[in-house]
Amino acid sequence: MTLKNLKQRLAMAVVLCVSTAAIAQNSLFLRDSPLASVTGAELDALLNQINVTLDTTDINMPVTWETEDKRLTSVWTVTEDYQKQDLSCRKMTLETVKAGETSRVTYGFCKMDENWLFDLE
Repeated sequence: MTLKNLKQRLAMAVVLCVSTAAIAQNSLFLRDSPLASVTGAELDALLNQINVTLDTTDINMPVTWETEDKRLTSVWTVTEDYQKQDLSCRKMTLETVKAGETSRVTYGFCKMDENWLFDLE
């Protein structure tokens, strides 16, 4: 095995490990929010819609998402575009209402391999 091949394999292993950890973190960011109460199917729909929103929505254009039974409503607003380590990133505010209580948080997401992943920093 040449040094070039070894470097390529190591780089691929690092990317795979970072991607796997980032995907796991992508749903963990919800754990302290009212959105943490969504079911498995709702979580899949939620994460898919977050990806669509980050891909297609203009800055300061709110998007509303709610569970099928309407027990939880969330309004998402992309507030800023930024670059981080050569990745395209966006900040998004999530304002969620559950049982009459409102929670508002802002998160960063960066696009990697066609998916928006939670910006850990």
